[in-house]
Amino acid sequence: MEKGFIYRTRRWDPARHITDGAAVLTYLQAIAAAEYDPDATPFLLDCIARSAGIADIARVDFHETDAGTRCVTVATAAGQEVTIAIADAVSIASVRNALSPQCQPAAISA
Repeated sequence: MEKGFIYRTRRWDPARHITDGAAVLTYLQAIAAAEYDPDATPFLLDCIARSAGIADIARVDFHETDAGTRCVTVATAAGQEVTIAIADAVSIASVRNALSPQCQPAAISA
């Protein structure tokens, strides 16, 4: 690096990139497909809650499969939808709060 140059970077925030309902669904699918630390769930849900895309969510339904797997189906105003399983360690209330357009961002414990 040359002397005299200062490089400033901003912290990368996934919420800035979740701009519509389709992006919310894509983010949810990525969360469901990835092997992630369940302790990261509040942060992941908070990203959705703070995003502009949350305004495009039209419906959120919680249900359980015959095998006992807890699931959430999220639909956008454009008619797109995705169903993902919810880990046992994740509370239904935290998912419901994050996916409600009128929600407040989830509290993130340090």
